[in-house]
Amino acid sequence: MLDLRGLTIGTDAAMLVGDLSLSLPMTGITALIGPSGCGKSSVLKWSAGILPKDLDGEGQLMLDGQAIARPCPAISYQPQSDALFPWLTVAQNAALGLQVRGLSRAEALNRVAPLFSSFGLKGTEGQFPDQLSGGMRQRAAFLRTVVQDSRYVLLDEPFSALDAVTRLRMQDWLIARLAERPRGVLLVTHDLHEATRLADVILVMAGPPGRIVAEIPVPHPPTQRSEAALAPLRDELKSLLLENAP
Repeated sequence: MLDLRGLTIGTDAAMLVGDLSLSLPMTGITALIGPSGCGKSSVLKWSAGILPKDLDGEGQLMLDGQAIARPCPAISYQPQSDALFPWLTVAQNAALGLQVRGLSRAEALNRVAPLFSSFGLKGTEGQFPDQLSGGMRQRAAFLRTVVQDSRYVLLDEPFSALDAVTRLRMQDWLIARLAERPRGVLLVTHDLHEATRLADVILVMAGPPGRIVAEIPVPHPPTQRSEAALAPLRDELKSLLLENAP
């Protein structure tokens, strides 16, 4: 279990997140939704240890009951953009996170090489990011994140820049990859359809200052959810968001 306790983030002028706590199980997807500006992305960045220095964040991050320092090898983070370096090949981009964690370039490339097929990227290893479609770039970013074997993955609106059809395909692809390599995932999204389609639990934030106002389990596993079954849940989430809008 990954526990975030008493997180407060702010500046001298305003508080962005106030005394926020949440827990992530070892497997499954927890979605974090809320109005723009409530601090969702800041929660992920603080947890990943990459919060900008102009923001003052205080809180406690605990893994299996023990306090941990940030950044932590047990946690990997993927930003909204794919953040691929245009001068590196797809293989070099995928291996970069492993190199940052101490592996040599050769060791890192050997680690990612067997995964290109299951990530739908076979044959792209020597290409550059501008030669790939948006969905393929996103898969390459996921490969870079997932290959690090972290126990928890923080995803900040990873599909927001994709068209509707590609987004749906990537959502199905993410479910399949997590079935192969189970992780605990915290997913920030503005899309209620995405949240109810992917998540096992949905956390609703309000703010500022950001705080959790509801924790709602999603019935049925993702592969067994129908649009009709999810409609009442989406209505409930819409009501919560409107009630807690600034």
